[in-house]
Amino acid sequence: MGVRTVLRRGIAARRVRTATTATAIAAAVAFLSGTYVLTDTIDVGVHHAAARSAGNVSAMVTDAGGLKGSILAGAPTIRPDLVAKVRGVSGVSAAEGIAAGYAMPLDRHGHAVSSSAAVGVSVPADPRLRQFTLRDGHWPRSADEVAVDATTAGSLHLTPGRTLRVALAGGARTFTVSGVVGFGSAGTVAGLSVVGFAPGSAPGLLGTGGRYAAVEAAGRAGVPAAALAHRIKAVVGAAYTVRTGAQQADRLAGDISGAASVVGAILGAFAVIALIVATLLIANTFTITVAQRTRELALLRCVGASRGQTARLVLAEAAAIGLAGGVVGLFGGIGLAAGLRAALGALGLPLPATAPVLRTHTVVASLAVGVGVTVVAAGAAALRASRSRPLAALSADLTTTGTRPPGWTRRIVATCVLLAGVLLLVTTSGRGSIAIGALVLLLGAGLAGPMLVRPLTAPARRLLSAVTGVCGHLADRQMLRNPRRVAGTGGTLVVAVATVSLVAALAATITSSRALDARRSLRADYVLSTTPGTGAGLDPALTGRIARSPGVAAASGIPCGIFQAPGTSDKLCGIDPEAYPRLVDPHVRAGSMADLRPGTMAVSATVAARTGWHLGQTIPITYPTGGTRPVRVVALYDYDQVAGAFLIPLADYTRHYPPAQQADQTILVRAAEGARRQVRAELVALRGDYPQASLDDRAGYGHRVGAGIDLIATMMTGLLALSLLIGLIAVATALALGVLERTREIGLLRAVGAEARQIRAIVRVEALTTVVTGSLTGVVLGLSIGWPLGRALEGRAFGPPGVPVPLLAVVLPAAVVAGLLAAAVPARRAARLHVLTALHTE
Repeated sequence: MGVRTVLRRGIAARRVRTATTATAIAAAVAFLSGTYVLTDTIDVGVHHAAARSAGNVSAMVTDAGGLKGSILAGAPTIRPDLVAKVRGVSGVSAAEGIAAGYAMPLDRHGHAVSSSAAVGVSVPADPRLRQFTLRDGHWPRSADEVAVDATTAGSLHLTPGRTLRVALAGGARTFTVSGVVGFGSAGTVAGLSVVGFAPGSAPGLLGTGGRYAAVEAAGRAGVPAAALAHRIKAVVGAAYTVRTGAQQADRLAGDISGAASVVGAILGAFAVIALIVATLLIANTFTITVAQRTRELALLRCVGASRGQTARLVLAEAAAIGLAGGVVGLFGGIGLAAGLRAALGALGLPLPATAPVLRTHTVVASLAVGVGVTVVAAGAAALRASRSRPLAALSADLTTTGTRPPGWTRRIVATCVLLAGVLLLVTTSGRGSIAIGALVLLLGAGLAGPMLVRPLTAPARRLLSAVTGVCGHLADRQMLRNPRRVAGTGGTLVVAVATVSLVAALAATITSSRALDARRSLRADYVLSTTPGTGAGLDPALTGRIARSPGVAAASGIPCGIFQAPGTSDKLCGIDPEAYPRLVDPHVRAGSMADLRPGTMAVSATVAARTGWHLGQTIPITYPTGGTRPVRVVALYDYDQVAGAFLIPLADYTRHYPPAQQADQTILVRAAEGARRQVRAELVALRGDYPQASLDDRAGYGHRVGAGIDLIATMMTGLLALSLLIGLIAVATALALGVLERTREIGLLRAVGAEARQIRAIVRVEALTTVVTGSLTGVVLGLSIGWPLGRALEGRAFGPPGVPVPLLAVVLPAAVVAGLLAAAVPARRAARLHVLTALHTE
């Protein structure tokens, strides 16, 4: 009988064990393949839509500063006279300026149709310069008509002739839908809501101050696009960037793909975590399997099998299981990618409607990882199998191996490593030191696992023993008989739960820190704010209107835009140096906000430490307009949750930023004594015209500044929770193997009078003890790492740790339910064992 025959028959004889192990690796590989499928699908869809958006445009002129504007164009800094220059270039047959700004379609309830960015653009009068194709209706001809992208039209059930309310920086307005447009076969680009306006009315509606975000040019017949772009560049000079239509499409696709890569990075992290958990499961499963097959492997040695053949037998079985799991995980990843696309669409982040893309690297990576992880995880078990002594086949009991308690050397090393990890987490505040401390703590916990089984499981064992009586006592003794196995089984669950707890604790700590900063620094009673990253803004005239309202003691608007400095590019906000101190106390650490005059800047102390800036230093700052200017740092402050990490006087901001970027992102309002209720009512009435704004009091705004972190954490925790499935598979597999190993023991219990329900109770107590202890240990580990890491990321050595209340509220009930589910099949199998059959088992 050859090794292949033994392998085939061995897998067939252990179908359930093989299926559960393959399921674990399939779940891990599904994350990996899903990551590749989703990002590749997005990439193909984006490039297709971007290529179609170029249309017949031969060349496009944008600003050269590299500062953000509309995703479809550049920063809105181009003056009208540049359009005439481009139109006069030899070989140009048509050229028009493209106005762009914030324009969010609203549903019938006045809510934004998308949680991602929205853009309003002018529709060129010349058909050759239009970036989208008309699918229905006609192009907008007047100021009260708009064209909308097909995706938005579909979600709002819009057709030509219907009315649509659109949120603009200057206030919401109602338009008539003249047409529905698309980008080739795509309904939109990158999930954007696109609203097209008539070219004559777009600059006024979008608040661009007559400036454009781009100039599009079409070439005459026979003039190559590259040659035309070169001629235009020679005319407009170095202050502008000129690209061909194809180059602009590639840039658009690159920008969108770069944003989509964040999703891929998160999924990739999930894949790594799931693979780690699956590796622990496979290693534990094969360790138990080899221990139970000692007689079988020894008999193979007796009939002539060499050590190498025995090891290869175990590795071949692992490779076969890994291959099966890799194939299942590959196709599972396609389904996972489809589910994630649907979920993101439901959250207001629609992705291009493209068929799933399965590329060669996805197939190769999925199968290679599936097989590789399984073989590596089974390596220790294969080595142990190769050491099986032929005479061991004559032994009477072979299934109690590995019960030796850990030696003193391991005890001392594990204790030292644990203490080192705890000290690094407690005594340091640097991100690198905390990350090293986390790794050391996890390593120490792994080494000390068998030693910690008795003390960690003691509360659960005693409680369950008191409840279940003799059944709990028998389960107690069984668990303590082999602490290594219990540690291996529970360790898989610990890693999964610790990861979820770490993310939850990290998010809660960051949210708590930011909310506390906002509440401590905010002196204003109310805050009108827009969602960052959506391009939304509020007309500066609204701030003046609020300031003149009865009962308002002070009001100030804060516009924000992107700037560049050596080694960094970030958001900068403009403030009124006189009004700001009455509304916000940023807790100045050095310098004075009173020194904030033209040519100066105040910087967050945390960011200053990261960039190396110091008080009195002069920094060259590049603005969208006006080029690069020297700016002196006159103040360092602690609390940056209200207006950001970089502040300049409002006069400088309006001088260096185009009109389209002067819309306020935040308006702070302080009510006069006794007038808070009146002011709130006035703000609620005003907000009806500005649905892109949220109205909060101090406590509400503190919660809002961390809302983005909460959303990301919720999504991450939901996905990470899938790794718990692998942990539960580990518990169920270990219990099933334990029942198989103790068949004779169970038969003896039945022979002396134990009932089926008592056998089930014993298995359930083991499962509950393992799952509850593993879950609680994982929570403690996750919180221990997440809290200091959150404070380090926020740049503060001390601060209140955030408590992930939802996680703590559900972890124990969920662990109990999970333990009962994990024990269901093994307990039923144990209870159904026939007494005589069990007694004859060796």
